[in-house]
Amino acid sequence: MVAGLAFIYAQIISSGNFRTYDVVAAVLFGSVFVFIGGVLIYAAISGYGRLKKQAAIEESSPLSPWLWRTDWAMRRAESLNKKSEVLYWVLAVLCNMITLPFLFGMVPNFIRTGDPRVFLLLGFNLLGAILIVKAARTTMQHQRFGDTYFEFDSLPFTPGERVGGRIHLKFDTRAEHGIDLRLSCVRKIASGTGDSRSTSQVVLWQADQNVPAGAVGPGPLGRAIPVGFSPPADCLATNHENPDDLILWLLHAQADVPGVDYSDDFEIPVFQTATSSTPASEFGTGIGTGTDNFGFSTAQTSDADSGAVAQPAQTKVVVSMGSGGTEFYFPALRNPGRALILFLVTVVWSAAIYLMYQKHAPILFFILFGLSDLLIITGFLHVTFGSSRISVRSGEILSRTGILGIGSTRRIQVSDVASIVPVVSMQQGGNSGTARHAIRMRLKDGRRITLADEIDSRQEARWVVSQIETLAGLKLDTHVEVDLPLGVAAQPLRQAPTLVFGSSRQRRPATASAAVFALLFAGMAGFMVWRMTSFAPRRNNSRAAAAAPVKPMARRVLSAPLTAADTERLGALPAQEQAEELLERAIGHDTRALERFDQQVESWNGHIRMTDRMRQLERRSEFSKDLRVRYANVDINLALEGWQRNEQAANVLIERARTDKRYRAWAVYYLGMLAGRGVDYDRIHGVLLNYARYDQDAVVRQWAVEGMRFLGKDEVLNELFTSFTEDPATSVRDRAGCNISDCGIFTRKQRMKMVPKLIDLARNPRTTGQMRSWTFLALQEITDENLPADTLAWSRWYEEHASEKMAAFERLEWWQVRGDE
Repeated sequence: MVAGLAFIYAQIISSGNFRTYDVVAAVLFGSVFVFIGGVLIYAAISGYGRLKKQAAIEESSPLSPWLWRTDWAMRRAESLNKKSEVLYWVLAVLCNMITLPFLFGMVPNFIRTGDPRVFLLLGFNLLGAILIVKAARTTMQHQRFGDTYFEFDSLPFTPGERVGGRIHLKFDTRAEHGIDLRLSCVRKIASGTGDSRSTSQVVLWQADQNVPAGAVGPGPLGRAIPVGFSPPADCLATNHENPDDLILWLLHAQADVPGVDYSDDFEIPVFQTATSSTPASEFGTGIGTGTDNFGFSTAQTSDADSGAVAQPAQTKVVVSMGSGGTEFYFPALRNPGRALILFLVTVVWSAAIYLMYQKHAPILFFILFGLSDLLIITGFLHVTFGSSRISVRSGEILSRTGILGIGSTRRIQVSDVASIVPVVSMQQGGNSGTARHAIRMRLKDGRRITLADEIDSRQEARWVVSQIETLAGLKLDTHVEVDLPLGVAAQPLRQAPTLVFGSSRQRRPATASAAVFALLFAGMAGFMVWRMTSFAPRRNNSRAAAAAPVKPMARRVLSAPLTAADTERLGALPAQEQAEELLERAIGHDTRALERFDQQVESWNGHIRMTDRMRQLERRSEFSKDLRVRYANVDINLALEGWQRNEQAANVLIERARTDKRYRAWAVYYLGMLAGRGVDYDRIHGVLLNYARYDQDAVVRQWAVEGMRFLGKDEVLNELFTSFTEDPATSVRDRAGCNISDCGIFTRKQRMKMVPKLIDLARNPRTTGQMRSWTFLALQEITDENLPADTLAWSRWYEEHASEKMAAFERLEWWQVRGDE
């Protein structure tokens, strides 16, 4: 705001040097920044009060997150589009305040002189026009349908039980084709920082239904649309714990009616409650408790119950009989909206490239931007003119994909096909219903062939797959696989509100945000001084007023080691505060605090809970570079769950794992923690090894492997290596590899003994590409050597430097490992 005011002031005092139109345009431009700054100041002041109020609500109902939202607590969900009308008008006004001065001031001159930059400016102003149209449409929708809301039949909804209620709205017309409803479980992931930050989301589960016009009844706002879905019991529950990785349940409603169509979205609460139990299969969406998933995407599945799939009411695929078989044809231009967007992007980007050519930009820039333009053009041609044909004949499948009919045909024998599955990829922003699906064939030799893509209907993709499998005589399997981006780990669920399994990623401290703010403010102040003095008589060193960069502030740490006075003071504090302060001191490698922590931890059972501060400390301690801190992490998790470190707890968990399939995955994980702390090691070791090797559920094997990372003996590393190389499930191999490389309770010299095995694994010609990549990454993490992914290079290094590296590790303290802080 200060920078905007300074800019406006400078323009006004120097108005005699410019045309009136230029001054007005400059004032409008500066007003945008004044407005944004004022809004941020208001948000900071009012937001503090809202945060306090929200914290009080959460404190009053710590185990009932469905009561933390005001509308949910009233057994309703307000429309997510309720405030979009104001938002779009604000964006439209601000955008046009910036773009219109350029449109009226520069475009006429460019047209007169034939300057090609006019196309770039027109594309720039197109955004403002689109926002105005969107704002007008949103306003008409709000006026016509009112402040809609979804009223719940129960609170909260629970996976496996009916999701029912009514959507209340003003509805002064009849929907001849009914109202289409879609319930989706969506994972929303934010990645990157600053200008590169992006939000992606993927549909984990989805169901559609059409409500006939006659089923719409009266309601308090005029009409009420009945809603009824039955999600499966193994679906994920709502999870807002990590703002960068959310699990949301979204209800979408739309209807084609005369005039402005009806479209609405609601977020609904789907939670596990005290009377419900988390199915073990829910762990299938989680890979581990940390981010150490080797940075590779993992194929996730939904729609696990694959059976006959009904044909959608409307399909874009054309099915025909001929040439002795059945053909599925996906025509060109099947997604006109997406094609239009890509066309506009192509035009604007190509105009920018042409402008660079006209202005003789450096050849390197021209080449780089030109290559990116070729990629955009290729994408536009594929989406607009790309078509696919899949023919199923006696004993073979023919696939032909091409652009403008130009392409090659592949013949695949059915006997060579391992599976055919629909696949959904993460989409950038947007509504969950806009996900793009593809049909992918896996061959028995490991190759993958995309038979068709750019399918916007999940139901249509599953139906086509079911038809192909039926015609080809393959096993009917239409579960939808999810392709997660590189480096995105799946998020394991917790069974109860007090049981937390989160990633090891730490939240940025508030001090870092303050430092960034101070840096930006100093920059704006410097700009203001420079801008104002540039219109005054020149002075020597006039730009020296710009403030120097502000150094980022460090993480908050306790100032000194634990003293006798501190120990006496801690003894008078509640258990929660004792645990949090001692754990924080332990993370700082305070030896006396670690000893005091070990003495006190069992007395905290039943008296501490997972607060925000405790959650941050738990995550920081899990992958510490100090094994003593990792042991403290084990102890705090056992205390939070109320498990004493004794054989009675081990007996209960072993029996629970044997009899309760839903809790088995959790039981084996906590058994590993107990054995790692010396409780009945030999018996628990055998139990974990049995589950890790022979349990039919990959989720249980995965968490048995996770439990084994606490056992800390050489033999366990060899057993983890067996799971890493032989288990059929990718998730199990992933976590076993992570536990070998740097997770869990193993010393550096123990891990070093695994290097020859890993080199042999990389050398084996039967090792898959993914396993080989994981193997080289494990070698780098064990040795801290940044060698290329080359077996000969690693073999040569091991022959020349292995003894030297082992000696260096042996000189370390037993607790010094590779980790955080």
